[in-house]
Amino acid sequence: MIHKTIKKDIHDEFQKLKTELRVHVEPGFDINRKKAYLKNHIPEKIASKSEQLLNTLLNYLMAQARKDLERADIELQNKFLETDFRKRIKQWTSQLENELKINPNIVNYSTDPRLKQGLIAGGITFVVGSIVTKTVFIPTIVVGAIVSGLVTILLSAIAFKIAYDKAAPKSRDAVRADIDKSLEIAKLQVQTWLKSVIDAFSKDFSEFCSSNGFRLEDK
Repeated sequence: MIHKTIKKDIHDEFQKLKTELRVHVEPGFDINRKKAYLKNHIPEKIASKSEQLLNTLLNYLMAQARKDLERADIELQNKFLETDFRKRIKQWTSQLENELKINPNIVNYSTDPRLKQGLIAGGITFVVGSIVTKTVFIPTIVVGAIVSGLVTILLSAIAFKIAYDKAAPKSRDAVRADIDKSLEIAKLQVQTWLKSVIDAFSKDFSEFCSSNGFRLEDK
């Protein structure tokens, strides 16, 4: 039951995060500035959400454990509280091998469509210009050839800029898609991590009950 409940909580929190991030990717957003900002901002938000979800999960686990111990004598119930399983699990999650492994570079951007379109347009112009340059090049007219070459480079740069700017809407769509993909990957990693927390708590609690002569009911 706890597995299903926390899974829904994870889904809800990541949906909230998506909503929170929409303000950064509204129509017309500054692509380069927002990409740089979100690359650092999103991992920080994921870490914060993960800590919040961990505390929520521990609330569920502690509540279930107290319920399981309702049949036990008051001495064992007090011993359970004194053992402080919440603190024990927090310490467990702080160990290197048990930490949440979220890559600080979780936000990976795909190839910018602006760059691709700019290179295509600029490259085509450069090739066409080069052909013209070679056609008009005569060894005795060096200056003419140089001027033709400079014109080719200038036209190529202009074509690149026009195509680069024209592809901005596609680039913004790509950024949104990249962010959504990164959040989905992170969500799965958080799910896996919190499942390991459940397993660690269950193992620790079962050993506690067994060592104190208390038998848990089969579920």
